[in-house]
Order: sequence, then structure tokens, then C-alpha cells
Amino acid sequence: MQRRKQAWRYLAFIFAIFWIIFACVLILSDFPFLVISMALTVVAVFSAIIVALSWAYQNNW
Repeated sequence: MQRRKQAWRYLAFIFAIFWIIFACVLILSDFPFLVISMALTVVAVFSAIIVALSWAYQNNW
């Protein structure tokens, strides 16, 4: 019996790739450091919350 892969792992990978691409776009667009830091922090926090909620849902926590 094959085990299904958990969605939170896919979400974590997708958010990591998105975060890297978003960081590159912000840096190449020549935004100030403070704007880049705030934007990446907000995206990272939202991503972490979504992944945590997905993990909790799949583990019936």
C-alpha cells in the first residue's frame, strides 16, 4: 500500500521557490533594503502559517 504524500510538504516547497523568485525580483527591481526585508518577512510569515495549518489539518491536531 503506497502512502500519500502530505500536502504541507508540497506547500513548503512551493512557498520556498516563490520566496526565492520574489526575493530576486525585489532585488533586481532596486527596491530599498527596508522594503525588501519587510516584504520577504510578511511572505515568509504567511507561508509558515499556511504550512502549519495544513500540517495541523492533515494530522488531526
